[in-house]
Amino acid sequence: MKSTLNRSKRRARAFVPGHITGVFRIFDECGDPLHCGSVGAGFSVEAGTTTTVTIAEASTTTVTVTYNGHVIDAPVTETVVHEMMNDYRLTAAVGVDHKSDLPIGVGFGASGAGALGTAIALGSLLDKSMPLESSARYAHRAEVINRTGLGDVLAQTVGGVEIRTHPGGPGVGRIVRLLPPDGMRVVLAGHPGIETKSVLSDPDQRSRINDVGDRLVGNLIEQPSMASLIDVSKEFARSTGLMTERVKSALDDLWGAGYDWSSMVMLGDSVFCFCKDSEVDAVQEVLERHWNKSEILVTNVSLHGGGLT
Repeated sequence: MKSTLNRSKRRARAFVPGHITGVFRIFDECGDPLHCGSVGAGFSVEAGTTTTVTIAEASTTTVTVTYNGHVIDAPVTETVVHEMMNDYRLTAAVGVDHKSDLPIGVGFGASGAGALGTAIALGSLLDKSMPLESSARYAHRAEVINRTGLGDVLAQTVGGVEIRTHPGGPGVGRIVRLLPPDGMRVVLAGHPGIETKSVLSDPDQRSRINDVGDRLVGNLIEQPSMASLIDVSKEFARSTGLMTERVKSALDDLWGAGYDWSSMVMLGDSVFCFCKDSEVDAVQEVLERHWNKSEILVTNVSLHGGGLT
């Protein structure tokens, strides 16, 4: 397709929620990244990323990415930009500024949020009528190509609590939405320690994940409820061997204190906990035994997916 830069609009901004995965099964052995992905379940959170994209005419496409004020190497964001500019046969100097509540590399969906926010914002500059599904496909492809995620973008496009019943990107994968727990907050704690790319590339870990994930996602699809999502997330964490010592210890403390709606965040040295607002302080105290206070985040389920702001 051929386009021209919108001279009247050189800047656009989008917000994308974070996303937490509790259970999944890998489907990435396919020729087209749009048909790769995962089945599984999780939820989007109001803590997220605001992405501002600016463009200026240039003879070649360059991409500069900042994350909370720091220039970073961002292959996923760069893939989104280059694929979109190539498809529209355009060149530009593209600046991408991510302002985020989400730490990188802990499993809170930062990569997917950044990719989707970039695609939505840049897409609006390239084609003001570009539908969300079209821009989101670029983000999903970039995640799969860079092996940084398989299901976050699909979930972050719609928001809420989801079961991903069929793998693939937006327009290919399928989602069943669940009612979020009424009146409950989400407390997250996380630290870098498990790299998604290394897990997705390890044959033994992939085999364990898929064996356990097949069974548990199937159970969840048969009995779709928030309580079932929590139960299968717990069993998935226990059965796959993915839990770090920190995660094991923290979950033992949370469960022992009666905070049963807690499990491991996939994939991270991280946990999530659903609790009442009156219980947030107590949950934070438990988590502060295992993570620094700055690594703990209190948020809510986001009922909405990503979009322009």
